[in-house]
Amino acid sequence: MTKIAFSLFAFFFCFTIIGQKEVAISSDLSKVTVFFLGAQVEHQANKSLSKGKQEVVFTKLTDFLDANTVQVKATGDLTILSVRTRKNYEDIRISNDKMNELNAQRKVLEKKENDLRSEFDILTLDKDLIMRNRELKGLNEGIKMTELKDAFTFMHQKLTEITVRQSAIRDELEKVTKDLNKLEQEIVSQRSKPIINYSEIVVEVDVENTTEATFTFNYISPNASWKPYYDMRSEGIGKPIKLEAKALVSQNTGIEWKNVDMVLSTNDPYENSKEPDLQPWYINYNNYRQATQQRTRVLPEIDYSGEKITGEVIDASTGEAMPFTKVSFPSNPTIGAVTDVDGKFTVTVPKNEKFLIASFVGYAPQTVAIQSPYIKFFMKSDELVLSSGWANENGTYNWDFEGRADSIRIITGGVPASYTTLDAGYFKVSETEKNLEQVQIRGSRGKDNYLFVDGEKVQQKANYVQAEVVKKDLRVEYRIQSKMTIPTDGMDHRVQIDNFELKADYEYHAAPKIDPAVFLAAQVTGWEKLNLLSGESNIYFDGTYIGKSYIDINSTKDTLSFSFGKDSKINIERTKVKDKSSNKVFGSRQKYDATWEIKIRNNGGASIPIIVKDQFPISTNNDIKVKRNELINGELNEETGIITWKLTLPVGNSQIYQFGYSVDYEKGRVLYLD
Repeated sequence: MTKIAFSLFAFFFCFTIIGQKEVAISSDLSKVTVFFLGAQVEHQANKSLSKGKQEVVFTKLTDFLDANTVQVKATGDLTILSVRTRKNYEDIRISNDKMNELNAQRKVLEKKENDLRSEFDILTLDKDLIMRNRELKGLNEGIKMTELKDAFTFMHQKLTEITVRQSAIRDELEKVTKDLNKLEQEIVSQRSKPIINYSEIVVEVDVENTTEATFTFNYISPNASWKPYYDMRSEGIGKPIKLEAKALVSQNTGIEWKNVDMVLSTNDPYENSKEPDLQPWYINYNNYRQATQQRTRVLPEIDYSGEKITGEVIDASTGEAMPFTKVSFPSNPTIGAVTDVDGKFTVTVPKNEKFLIASFVGYAPQTVAIQSPYIKFFMKSDELVLSSGWANENGTYNWDFEGRADSIRIITGGVPASYTTLDAGYFKVSETEKNLEQVQIRGSRGKDNYLFVDGEKVQQKANYVQAEVVKKDLRVEYRIQSKMTIPTDGMDHRVQIDNFELKADYEYHAAPKIDPAVFLAAQVTGWEKLNLLSGESNIYFDGTYIGKSYIDINSTKDTLSFSFGKDSKINIERTKVKDKSSNKVFGSRQKYDATWEIKIRNNGGASIPIIVKDQFPISTNNDIKVKRNELINGELNEETGIITWKLTLPVGNSQIYQFGYSVDYEKGRVLYLD
């Protein structure tokens, strides 16, 4: 009896352990802190929990989740016992079930189509049989009128029935064909959908009493980033510089960030944070340079070595499965698989392999990182067909061509910071240049931050909101003051951080030895107080895009210089003075004398400082002797040999400067001395 009681107790104990209740919860994504590489994603969820031990499962989380960074907090009458993560491949099962359902529907329709066609063929045979026997006559005597009448009535009735039924069959076949075509499109669409794998966070809790629990949890995903960039604008000489600080935020976590609180942080969670350890420095002959600590990032990764992974290969343009496609590994090309008639494959991953390659004749090979146990390849055709070409009156060659391209690039407003790439597919372009490598559609910015391409408004991926700057001990955070939505497309999305107005001093810069033009530049001070980050800047002057620059906050200079392009109203010429220049040979030596004249004229430019630079050559060989001759009104940097002239030139005035040098070197040697 005791043994029976003990067995029953053990049974119920094991049953309790094995059958521990799971409570699935869908959580709301509430806040995202984006780092230079990676993002900390925060969720919140509320759930009424009954008394006892149970596992709370937070579902549909990004598959790119760093399990080592998961943090969970809970309020309510409960205790958190453990936290773990797991993968959920429900999407694969759902996709397969959907495909099986669609294939079953297709079989039903195909059977119905075959039955209808068979019935139509039988009716056609019946009709032919009746028509072949339409001549009625007796063997030895004529047919009576009543018999003839009955026979014709029967033939008319049967032919009418056959004709009506065949007409109905045609209508049914037309409907079945349409349904089949629609179903085929749905099958292709379903097959072309990428498989989305999810992670789940499983929290084991012990609930003391039935309670309303509130969970807050966060984790880091490496598939996100942001980088700063700037728009620098000047409305004209003498006006202050308007600096717009912005961020380019991108994420490819597989989960859309919709209406979330966003923080941009200068922290980098994957950067090496180990401090250097200085060891004794022993020296001897033939010793090695001391090792320096490298700033490396250690990103989380899953090792699929030895595991079986499955997948399928699909034509990206048609969505159809691609049978007999070779799937292999870069370092082990002999190990792999060939897809079956449904385009599917199964392969075991060799040790240390991180990528898979799919290849098929007529298609560009595709390499995909092994980041999940189910992989889809979308193969793109590499065909390109050129048809006819002709020459216009101006001699420009034009072509009609059609084919496939990996991408069509749309560049908006002439600003290279913004572009969109269309999905690959079939297209036709007429009257394009002969040297076409990609199709570029240029548009211009309209008002209210819209973009227009050929008169059609397209979506502008910009979010204009302000940010609160918060200084922390080891980082700076920019807290965006509005809810943000960032789709999981891997593209850059603009987020406004702040606007600044900076005092600027304008001057002209010229180096006629390199470029015979005068450039307008602005000297900006006070930038170091604005919590800026190093990044690219678009430069605009008087409403016109000028080009790009770079703001380097690590600069030791108090003043940053930005060029706004050439001013054609200031002319500068650099010419050699012939009567003061020569190239002579004395025995085994050769002497080169040169005197240069620089002439600057203001034909309508601003009366602001002009800085002109040129240089003396510097010898790095004792056999080459350089002598500096005349130098008029220039400041010389002895170390670099660079000469600087500073002047202010009123409109209509000109100024001339001269400098010269002599070089003595071995005869026959080649030296470029101009």
